[in-house]
Amino acid sequence: MDSFVGRSQDIAVISGRRRKIILFTVICAACIVVASVIFILLVNSFMNRRYTSYEVTREVPVTGDSFVKYASYDDKVLRYNRDGISALDASGSIIWNGSYNMVSPSADVCGKYVVAADIGGKTLFVYNEEGQGKEVTTDYPIVQASVSASGIIAVLLEQATSNVINIYNPYDVSNRLLVEIPTNVDEGYPVCIDISPEGTNLVAAYVCVTNGKIQSRAAFYDFTDVGKNTNCLVGAKNYDEIVISDVRFLDGDNICIFTDNGFSVWRNAKKPRESYSNTYEEKIKSAFCNNKYVGMVFENSSSTRPYQMKVYDISGKKVLDLGFNNNYNTVRMYGNDEILFNSASECEIFRINGVKKLSCQVNGRVLNFFPAEGINRYYFVMDDKIQEIKLKKQN
Repeated sequence: MDSFVGRSQDIAVISGRRRKIILFTVICAACIVVASVIFILLVNSFMNRRYTSYEVTREVPVTGDSFVKYASYDDKVLRYNRDGISALDASGSIIWNGSYNMVSPSADVCGKYVVAADIGGKTLFVYNEEGQGKEVTTDYPIVQASVSASGIIAVLLEQATSNVINIYNPYDVSNRLLVEIPTNVDEGYPVCIDISPEGTNLVAAYVCVTNGKIQSRAAFYDFTDVGKNTNCLVGAKNYDEIVISDVRFLDGDNICIFTDNGFSVWRNAKKPRESYSNTYEEKIKSAFCNNKYVGMVFENSSSTRPYQMKVYDISGKKVLDLGFNNNYNTVRMYGNDEILFNSASECEIFRINGVKKLSCQVNGRVLNFFPAEGINRYYFVMDDKIQEIKLKKQN
């Protein structure tokens, strides 16, 4: 039998070990808390950092053309005119290009795919990241073309008495025309369309005048088995005395209908239902969106802050309500959730938390302002050059 002395020594050893374990646990927990606080402070500092200047990291001269247009393309620059189209990286190198002859080219981008269509003509080309252009010739003049992330395109065509919407797969030579959606004159003329990223759904806006009053209609189409028994039409809504200005797929399942007095978000493209809508008395100056947010800019009566910006997430929650005083020509929102404003000589960036990330004067006339690849890098597209810039921290 063990002695009481031996047992007392065992208890003392166990107690010592327990104290060491407790002390080690407390130290580890304290280190985790301190590290977490430091991490949160660093993240908060980064998310609220402000910039008032920039440095030009690359500059590429471009030839002047009265019709040349630009678009953001996968953190790169898309340049197109009447003679052709090209994708440029930050160094100005051509990633891919294509030649055509168009009178009034217009481009639409989704993911790696681009469609360039001759508005009023009967020719369009679809390009992917490898620059493999596929030509499609239509039977009627083109009003609008929209491309999906899979390369499937929707084309709004103008007939003599009514318009028609065609869905094409430009990469299937034997079966290019997938769906043809005729329109009824009594229901109005389709004025704008957008195809889903997957290329399986479409939203279209119609406008008609009945008894001297304007009526708009949003129509939703599905090209899978879901819509085959209803001529692809799976939903619609009439807007009395309201003009639909644009329609956009925010993602594969959420659709935004922009009107002259607000907007509405619809969910479930195969069986669409209105999730929420907002209407306003104020005059709307601009609207923008990405795959997570919808934003509106209003004109204020205030002389100190003539503009009011409101941004909502796709569930309808208002995440930003901010007044500002800088005039601008264009506003865009991209996948990084930053809101980019620019006039000819000034650029601003707002984060989604309302912090003004950038406010700076630009040396030159800015035509376009796009995000570039990398942290705090952007493109200035000017009359005779493209600049890649990097923001400089405020002193």
